[in-house]
Amino acid sequence: MSFDLTPGEDLRQILDAAQSMLDSHYPVARLREGGADDLGPLEDFGAFVLALSEADGGAGFSLIEEAQLHVALGRHLVTPSALATAVARRVDPEVTAAMGVVDGDQWLAVAPEGATHVLVRSGEALTLAPLEGQVAATPFGAGLPTAHVAPAPDNRRADPATDHLAGLLTGAQLLGVAIGARDLAVAYAGTREQFGRPIGSFQAVKHHAANMALGIEMVSAQLDMAAIALRDAREDAGFQVAALARLAPRVALETARSGIQIHGGIGFSAEADAHHFLKQAHILRQFLGPRDILDEAAPLAPYGKDSP
Repeated sequence: MSFDLTPGEDLRQILDAAQSMLDSHYPVARLREGGADDLGPLEDFGAFVLALSEADGGAGFSLIEEAQLHVALGRHLVTPSALATAVARRVDPEVTAAMGVVDGDQWLAVAPEGATHVLVRSGEALTLAPLEGQVAATPFGAGLPTAHVAPAPDNRRADPATDHLAGLLTGAQLLGVAIGARDLAVAYAGTREQFGRPIGSFQAVKHHAANMALGIEMVSAQLDMAAIALRDAREDAGFQVAALARLAPRVALETARSGIQIHGGIGFSAEADAHHFLKQAHILRQFLGPRDILDEAAPLAPYGKDSP
């Protein structure tokens, strides 16, 4: 079995246009000023309908293009509401959703400003419900605002295909977070000098950078496999998404932590942007939920964990 992973002209044009839009509206430096991201530029770009058919009002591209777009969103640390809205539009094309997780007997919505609904990961299920009765909660370390909401009785549960999509796009954003953290650390290592030399010339820093690059390549390859499997409705699609969900959070967190270490003491401060990548990785990881890879039919051993 073989696949041509060379980016086509359509994908290159989408990513070039997306990069221009993200550079203009979502530079990472904006996070130093606080405030909520405006989803308007993403809406105008068509980010939430990219892989919907033209008959359904979408652009008619595939999940591969959508996944790569979310890698770019992850690099720019775009609000998690962009991910939640992209998934929620598969359930209701009219909603704008905040990402939510279960917190005791309540739901915790992340960056709820401007959202009409909350998309909550509750165990193994995704639930979409109206965002009502918000009570402000303590944000994550001077990061994104959060709010507690009571579980709504009039909620809708996403089907398995939408759940797989959520896993794919979350993995894509985690890959983007890792790439952004690496790029920021490498740029800093090339300019920060110690003992008359850039710190990037020291072997210990080179080892960190090499490990970051290896992890990113692994996640990138697995993202391609998962996107192709979902696009083609392959029997191993669930396995590929579960593998991505297992790999992507670990690599994103390790890369973000290494990026902070390369920055040294300033990496822990508000003066640098490195800490934002670590926080985003933690938030996105919560949205994946439990995914037992042994419950899925593997491409070479489709028997599951109960087989002899």
